[in-house]
Amino acid sequence: MQRLILITAAIVAVSAALASQTAANTTQSVSMTFAEPVHPSARECPGFPDAACGSGEVIPLGQSTETLQFGGGCGGSCDLRTINLADGSLILEETVTDPTCPHVCRPGPLELGRGTANDVVIGGTGMYEGATGELTGTIIAAISNERPAGTSIVQLSGTIHYDP
Repeated sequence: MQRLILITAAIVAVSAALASQTAANTTQSVSMTFAEPVHPSARECPGFPDAACGSGEVIPLGQSTETLQFGGGCGGSCDLRTINLADGSLILEETVTDPTCPHVCRPGPLELGRGTANDVVIGGTGMYEGATGELTGTIIAAISNERPAGTSIVQLSGTIHYDP
């Protein structure tokens, strides 16, 4: 009888451990939209003009702020986007493809009219420490033919994986 109790207790302990590990792994579809003001508040963004800052929402994770460091990722060959949420941050490396310019393309990351963003989640902080994933979307710059001057719009969607 004592042996049966020990075996049952061991099975319950192993099952509980496996269940908690399974619950800890979260893969989630997300969509996010950020507004990044360009003038005049952009100058308040740390690192401007080599950075952009904005705010928006990550569905279903909540309201957020974000920063984009131009040339801050991929050893300098892509941008680094940090998304700050209530429970931590997500860190993404971002590459823009298919860029267009509204008039004459001048050097500078703020001159983009529109582009396709391809982001790789390379980590995070807090609840999102060690996060991974991939997102794609569009960036429509404040100076594009599609937007009045003043605010760029960033829209991304995809899947992230983290262990809360």
